[in-house]
Amino acid sequence: MEDLRWILLAAGVVLIAGIYVWGARARRRSAAPEPERAARFEPQAAPRAVAPAPRIEPEVGLVEGRGEAVEPLPAFAADPDEAPPARSGVTPRREPMIGPAVEAPPPPARAGPALASSGEPRRPAPAQKVIAVRIVAPAAAPFAGRALRDAVEAAGLVFGRHQIFHRLDAEGRSLFSVASLKEPGTFDPAAMESATYRGVAMFVVLPGPLAGERAFGEMIDAARTIAERLGGLLQDERGAALGTLRVGQLREESATYERTSVADR
Repeated sequence: MEDLRWILLAAGVVLIAGIYVWGARARRRSAAPEPERAARFEPQAAPRAVAPAPRIEPEVGLVEGRGEAVEPLPAFAADPDEAPPARSGVTPRREPMIGPAVEAPPPPARAGPALASSGEPRRPAPAQKVIAVRIVAPAAAPFAGRALRDAVEAAGLVFGRHQIFHRLDAEGRSLFSVASLKEPGTFDPAAMESATYRGVAMFVVLPGPLAGERAFGEMIDAARTIAERLGGLLQDERGAALGTLRVGQLREESATYERTSVADR
């Protein structure tokens, strides 16, 4: 028993001494200056740089998918003797389009205003305006080429310049024209017998030989005659059904343009 007591006492002394030594070391570490304490820690690897995701710029464009796609209307030079100039370095658009009137580019700057023979400043020519309608075939029954040609010629139009049909006045000037909705808008008389067509576009270019309202009236009468003979549907230039209200709007546009262009002359 006496030996066991001495053994326990010795173990207690060793334990107390160990606790004292560990506490002393801990106090020295806490009292060490900041650089020394920092040196005791292993350096940590820098966080991995994450490449930022590429920025996607928003695109501005025409939203498609709202309703059935409508083919653009063909367009031709208003003056049959002048073809549109080709622009170098630009691929020509295969499918021409009829749109609202486009202002003519301003003339190059000169030392003074252009003068007419009377000595007064010369007024610029009024901007052209195109008014168009469509005659389209039912979805399952395109127009036969021969029937289309017969209907167009029966309405007083003849094949001519730009390879399309025209209603001409006594002096041979075009009052209004008929072009194919099939790219590129022209007709081939030799191939019309065996061809089929989804429809045609009728358009009048203002100013023309007739006053705007009268020219439109003659065109819409011819369009109704052709549509009735072919069993086709009349539409406006955007492909919407051509009702009485829309016809009145187009007629008013023709009259308004005529009044405006006359006032500007």
